[in-house]
Amino acid sequence: MKKRLCLTLALCLMLGFVFPAQAEESAAIPDVLRFTQQEQEREYLIKDKLYILRTYPETVNAQVNAEMRAQIDRMVEQARPFLPTGKIDLMPAYLDVGAYISRTGARWMSFLSIARIAYEREQIYVDFDARVYDMASGQPVTLGDLFPPDSEAWPLLERAVREQLTAYFLGMEPEKQALDALCDRETIARTPFTLTPAKLSLHYRADALYAEKNTLMHVNLYYSALRPLMTALGREMTDNSMYKLIALTYDDGGARNYTNNLLNTLRLYGADATFFIVGERMRSNHDMLCRQQDAGFVTASHNYIHTYEGLTNEKILAWKAHFDEEMNAIIGVRPPYMRAPGGHYWNFVSADVGLPLIQWSAISGDMGNSSDNVQGIAQTVINTAKNGGITLMHDLNPKSHLYTAIFLPELEKRGFLCVTVDELFDSFGISLLPNQVYYGYGEENQPKP
Repeated sequence: MKKRLCLTLALCLMLGFVFPAQAEESAAIPDVLRFTQQEQEREYLIKDKLYILRTYPETVNAQVNAEMRAQIDRMVEQARPFLPTGKIDLMPAYLDVGAYISRTGARWMSFLSIARIAYEREQIYVDFDARVYDMASGQPVTLGDLFPPDSEAWPLLERAVREQLTAYFLGMEPEKQALDALCDRETIARTPFTLTPAKLSLHYRADALYAEKNTLMHVNLYYSALRPLMTALGREMTDNSMYKLIALTYDDGGARNYTNNLLNTLRLYGADATFFIVGERMRSNHDMLCRQQDAGFVTASHNYIHTYEGLTNEKILAWKAHFDEEMNAIIGVRPPYMRAPGGHYWNFVSADVGLPLIQWSAISGDMGNSSDNVQGIAQTVINTAKNGGITLMHDLNPKSHLYTAIFLPELEKRGFLCVTVDELFDSFGISLLPNQVYYGYGEENQPKP
């Protein structure tokens, strides 16, 4: 078994990597919010064909560690009967169970533990557990800790649950009685949730409302709308103004094993990310899309076809419709924004594509002649990271998980929290608008028409 820290140190020593001194000071991540994750040796049920992988969080709180380890073990046993049987011909089948960790404020840490079975490039099973802890005491955090009983947040949550869950899987009607039950205030108060640096997310299995859909649904509400309705403790613990925020973005996927390796690394370090995927690659990456969706990452559009030519208005809108339909059928949502291939956004604005267009404030250099230079790519990400920045990378690069494993602990040392693109802009009070172009937040990175 290998700990995250050991892996990172080994990579750095192997590559002879020396990090420069920090150029910009900010609040460090408190010790109580630091963690590592430990991957257990794979349990092979069929040699090279079927295995179980468990990833255990290790925090400063022994009680939380014990509870999370026990929960992950329970989830393995609950999922084991759903593993495929018989001959496995193509991709290895596996059960993967581990926690996606996020932090907010000075003491609160969220664990979204997911058990998923992938078989023949599809996700055939998913289950989850979500919990928030005060890491100083080890006590669970409830929605009642965030919102007073008479807060207007409760009817806001009820409306958001109904509206957002109904919007999943267009063309399918959610089971009415089940939906009504989920919108009940007492049920919402018991609903599993997590807190990121920028939002509250309530979590649900899709098959609770939509038969045979093996992915998760999230009801998301940003702190910008909720903080005035919170308790004093809630406002304190959702204040992340002392940290820097950065959006890590990866283009050109899905990329099968490369994307899966990267998702493992992001999980180990508790980093959120945004994936700009190519639409025609969705069908062969069904399980990767589901994994990104389940973890709460954002899957956005990089056009249906990665091309710079023949970009007529008719083709652009037809590609968008095709992308929306195919992605919605797999994970229940449509892309909330897009990045034009090569950043050539003007044709998409002209066609009235109807999505915010996301550029970048820093580019990693992980494609082209330098794509194998793991040390150099990591150095570039570290040197160009800034509060409010958007970093461009590619999960199509087979070494994306390696350079990500190097720069993430360095960003953490410098007080960065990694968020999705929409979280980044909402945290700075910016609403993403259709057909507007965004380069990150800052004096030199204002939205452009």
